[in-house]
Amino acid sequence: MKEKRLDYIDMVKGIGIVLVVIGHSTYVSEPVLTWLTSFHMPLFFVVSGMLFAHKNSAAEPPASYIRKRFCGMMIPYFWFSLIYLGVDYYYLYAHPEVIDQAFIHSAWLQAVSFFGISVLWFLPAVFLGELVLYVLIRRCHVGVIALFSLAALLLPDTGMHLIRTFLNMEASPFHTWLGNLLMALLRVFPAVLFLLMGYYTYFQLRKLHLRPLLEVLLGIGCLLVNGAVAFSNGRVDMHFLVFNNVLSYYLGAYSASLGLLLLCRRIRKFWLPCFLGSNSLIVMLTHLDCQVMSLAIRFAAGMNQFIPRAKEIMFRVNLYGALLIGELFMIVLVGRVGFFLIGRRRPLPLEGPGWLREWWHKIRSRRLRRVK
Repeated sequence: MKEKRLDYIDMVKGIGIVLVVIGHSTYVSEPVLTWLTSFHMPLFFVVSGMLFAHKNSAAEPPASYIRKRFCGMMIPYFWFSLIYLGVDYYYLYAHPEVIDQAFIHSAWLQAVSFFGISVLWFLPAVFLGELVLYVLIRRCHVGVIALFSLAALLLPDTGMHLIRTFLNMEASPFHTWLGNLLMALLRVFPAVLFLLMGYYTYFQLRKLHLRPLLEVLLGIGCLLVNGAVAFSNGRVDMHFLVFNNVLSYYLGAYSASLGLLLLCRRIRKFWLPCFLGSNSLIVMLTHLDCQVMSLAIRFAAGMNQFIPRAKEIMFRVNLYGALLIGELFMIVLVGRVGFFLIGRRRPLPLEGPGWLREWWHKIRSRRLRRVK
């Protein structure tokens, strides 16, 4: 039986992926970037943990679950690694001033070590993290889960210190590959912690029965906590395992995730964030290294030539507008034509907004009446 989609989770994912794209645009101030990095990637792990609980994935047979998650995460990883490398080779030969052979070698090592080229780091972290979550929920006592969580708080920082101390990653390609692999494995620990947070949050939210206004206020309060913690902790980066104060990092990331979840539970469903959220994987994979971002920046810069005033404001409007249109196109292209790139066996069902569906149904009904 197919699980019912949770609209508020799709909305949270839609907001999250928009924030990821904005953060990658490089046209944001340092304070805004500090705030975004404090939670925008942990948010997706928390949501993944909630979906794990919603689908009761722990009850699935191991072979079936591993196969499904491998198709959903690692097949896109392999395909888009090849696509990114293809783009890099194009720039190497068409625009050698942009990248050189060393950059290509580094990209290959990142791909084969599961460190991930650019945004692809997220996929192995989710895949391995969900496998660990599956074992913990299915086989382990709550006390073991608590001990694992406590150990996972310390392991990434300790592991990065050991890598920097005993491994010279620039000594040889093998050392680079090994260092990348170890960092990819260290990412699994924060991934599992956030997945666990999402897993238990799902059941707590089902029990929560507050008045809508109180829930909205609680969500705003969580976001305010995140803001205070984020600016006191400084800029962080889960990609490169930079957490600064570990406890502040997890507190800030979870409080923002919980705040968005509480707010979106009480906000009326909007088509666009839900659509972007349900297709957030495609947006994540295509917005940066598939040149959508680059083309949007060129478009915005070109449009600014015709705008004598308020150039900075109009540049951002044109940039994010072009990014939105470009990503809607990529969602349709990958979802309907290149669905195999994201591990699907058939095209994705893509639904338009309500007003567009109604307009289309009216046209079809008129055509049918004419035929009759």
